[in-house]
Amino acid sequence: MFKEGNRDCIDQLLKPSRSVLDTGVSIRNETFEKRQALWHEIRANADRYRNGECGTFLKDLHGVFLARFDASLLLLALAFRQNNEPFEGTGYFSAREIEAYETIEKYSYFRILTKGEIAKKIGSRDEKTLTLLKEYSVSMKKHMDEILGDAGIRDTVRSYLKKQWDENTKKIGEAISSAGVDLDWFSSLPLTAKDADRAPQVIYNINAGNDAAINLGAGNIAKDAVLTNSTMESSGGGGTTVKDSVITRSTIKNEGSSGAEKSISISDSVITSSTIESVQERPAEPVKEPVKEPVKETVKETPPKSPQYICLLCKTVAKPGAKFCTTCGAKITPVCGSCQSPLSPNAKFCSDCGRKTL
Repeated sequence: MFKEGNRDCIDQLLKPSRSVLDTGVSIRNETFEKRQALWHEIRANADRYRNGECGTFLKDLHGVFLARFDASLLLLALAFRQNNEPFEGTGYFSAREIEAYETIEKYSYFRILTKGEIAKKIGSRDEKTLTLLKEYSVSMKKHMDEILGDAGIRDTVRSYLKKQWDENTKKIGEAISSAGVDLDWFSSLPLTAKDADRAPQVIYNINAGNDAAINLGAGNIAKDAVLTNSTMESSGGGGTTVKDSVITRSTIKNEGSSGAEKSISISDSVITSSTIESVQERPAEPVKEPVKEPVKETVKETPPKSPQYICLLCKTVAKPGAKFCTTCGAKITPVCGSCQSPLSPNAKFCSDCGRKTL
């Protein structure tokens, strides 16, 4: 009969790993010394467990324990890299493994919300929610599946991240269904301002030579790059940023709109016999309109307006008292007749514009 290992022993060894994982990406705000000590403690605890200090466990449990050790180390390695801190542990994980963790952490927003709260935000057209779900439906789901299928990611990291990603995917799917829409609906949404101002991506470990041409896209960051006799450029605005790199006999270019935030930025790098070019478009001078004196109006008391019944998904106007939309089948919500904001039951005034309702 199989005798399971000592659970108290493994619980004690996993204690610092749980602390790091519970803290999440904000672990980067801890002091360097504390994170360094945690790294060495977790590495030592993992070695003690692998050497059999806690006995033998079933294969599935054994895999879970190893995944927690490695996931907490991965989070610490990400913190060292994000803070640009020199630490020998940052090379323990590949750029692909760190990319996978960063991508999943981006969707941790949904982890703290219930399915009902996500569905409600979809119905109210919350910009952050719709922007994330649009990105998820267009490319991120497929991209993440490709990353997790990469043979270069160690099994312990893959199992931990896949569990996190699957939980997010399941909750998102159920929330979307509850909201009365499907995933394809999000891909048809127009771009928002947040799409245009999205955070730049960090591209690690570019190694190029022999007249290679690298285009970083709009406003992305090259880090730990080694270029010889090559060209690196960023087009479409957003600036060209190079960090912790070695550039020899190469050209760094940036093309796009003018502005300090859209120029070339180089830090902690060695540049030798190279050319730096910034080609910027000068925006046309705006035509100044003559200043007009404001027209004084007599303020009159605003009469109350009857609530309207509108589908928040397809904007179809329904008959008063209707419960479901005749166009898309979604639930009908009464809205303010003045500003179109949803009204709570028996509301006498609109919570957004203050207009009285009948």
